[in-house]
Amino acid sequence: MTVRAFGALGHRARLQAFRELARAGADGLPAGELARCLRIAPSSLSFHLRDLETAQLVQSQRQGRTIRYSVAPDAMRALLWFLGEDCCQGRADLCASPMARIEERKKARVETADAAPLVLFLCTENSARSQMAEALLRHRGGDRVEARSAGLRPSRVHPLARAALAEIGIDTAGLRAKDLGELLGKESIACAIVLCPEADRMRTDVASFAPRVERWLLPDPAAASGARSARLAAFRSVRDELSSRIDAWLARPFLASRVASKSRSRTASR
Repeated sequence: MTVRAFGALGHRARLQAFRELARAGADGLPAGELARCLRIAPSSLSFHLRDLETAQLVQSQRQGRTIRYSVAPDAMRALLWFLGEDCCQGRADLCASPMARIEERKKARVETADAAPLVLFLCTENSARSQMAEALLRHRGGDRVEARSAGLRPSRVHPLARAALAEIGIDTAGLRAKDLGELLGKESIACAIVLCPEADRMRTDVASFAPRVERWLLPDPAAASGARSARLAAFRSVRDELSSRIDAWLARPFLASRVASKSRSRTASR
């Protein structure tokens, strides 16, 4: 079954499906929602899911007229054990713990006196709300925090998000749409802030990487229709709401204590 599992994961669509299900956790996802997440036709997805099930990497459960899929944790653990025990025969220099590098990165960040707390804004496409939040926090927070944003299915930075930020003098040159996989499990996240209902289902999983998870569920300005002026007004409204929330967030005691601790660490290291 090991060869079968590697063969199943060797296809781009199947690897993406497995990754999305792993993110969803034990509850998994209904087939229809998974198809929407991956932007793939349901008929094509069914073919790939059958292959993953045959390889025993995912499992399914019927709930009424819906089939819900989730990762089979025992099979995944067995695959990793095979690599460590059979292929590498216990040689840690060849097959270290999959979590070792993640833990090293977390430890290095904690031990770095100058490391600012990393704040992640999470949305679906990392197109509008989370991009504006990242830019606003970077502008308002200075070196007190490190602002990042990511999406479940990143697309592109919305032109009107750039326009709304530029109106208040914020540079948008460095903004880009980023996948959550660039950060989750690879960086030490101090606080994750969820901005949209679809990403809100990720709260439990993000919480295992971020000690603080907050919900700032805001309307999607990209959903506004009509003339450009009306759509831009929707972006301005969300931008201003984010500005107010970020100003209040920066004044919270927990952040002040992190900054004070950082300053003490700098002083002690001199």
